[in-house]
Amino acid sequence: MKKNWFFFLLIILLIIATVSSLKYGAIENSWQEVRDSFLRFDTTNQTHQLIYYLRFPRTIASLAVGAAFAASGALMQGITHNPIADSGLLGINAGAGLGLALAFAFSTTPTPFVTILSSFIGAAIVLAVIYAASNRSIFARSPIYMVLLGAAIGSFFTALSQSIRLLFNLNQEITFWFVGGSGNVTWPQLKVALPVILVGLIGSWLITKQVTLLEMGDETAVSLGKKPQRIREKSMLCVLLLAGTAVSLVGTISFLGLIVPHVVRFFVGHDYRFVIPAATLFGALFFVVADIGSRLFTPPLETPVGVIITLIGVPLLLIQIRRGNV
Repeated sequence: MKKNWFFFLLIILLIIATVSSLKYGAIENSWQEVRDSFLRFDTTNQTHQLIYYLRFPRTIASLAVGAAFAASGALMQGITHNPIADSGLLGINAGAGLGLALAFAFSTTPTPFVTILSSFIGAAIVLAVIYAASNRSIFARSPIYMVLLGAAIGSFFTALSQSIRLLFNLNQEITFWFVGGSGNVTWPQLKVALPVILVGLIGSWLITKQVTLLEMGDETAVSLGKKPQRIREKSMLCVLLLAGTAVSLVGTISFLGLIVPHVVRFFVGHDYRFVIPAATLFGALFFVVADIGSRLFTPPLETPVGVIITLIGVPLLLIQIRRGNV
């Protein structure tokens, strides 16, 4: 019953936050203007254009990215047995950021497809380096080694990204991605990114039972006829799809994938059949609320959404630590 009410509340709050994201900003619009921008769209109406071409794709991106980071964080914590793991800790976000830096280094105005593809390739390279360095056997011996290796590689790739940024004088072009935010997301970007994120989410939902077994211990999974290494490989592929694509849209946002799984476990338990869907919904809600806050804190200027996420997330994490959940 507790789970059902939690999911019901998440859905209601998510609907409210999504609609509010279309209304509130540096310029506040009426509910009628929001409705008319969809039902009676007028290409000559600036308010309709603002809502449909700026706020609507921004809202969709916030929903998708929040869900992607949260689901990838839950997967990482499940397969590494590490309560502070997420895609950023494994270095995937840093790899995606390096791909973006290289894309801007060779083209000051790369197409949406190029930015998403380069981000995805950068994340994939990090994953390949981790696999090669570990000889693919470290998973079975001690998953914590993979986390440590990922953290080291992530720091190295972040340093490379900053060097490229300085060498090619990319401060203005790429600052948005380093700061993080969904304000510049466009429909062409979403057309490429949304299918990839959707595939990653569906994949993560399909392996929830296996991840639950893995969190109980490799021995438990083996005794039930499962292969822990294969489960981790599937999970890492989903993390790659989710985190790599999300970074290409909003930059190297961190912390969201760390805190959201802990919050939802308090309500739905440790069964990943419920943790992953709950994290997906709560992550989407978290990011949309943070994005709305980024517009309203210091209008007409925007506060970086990464700062908002930290301001919301740190108290939640402290509460979880106090309760002994982390």
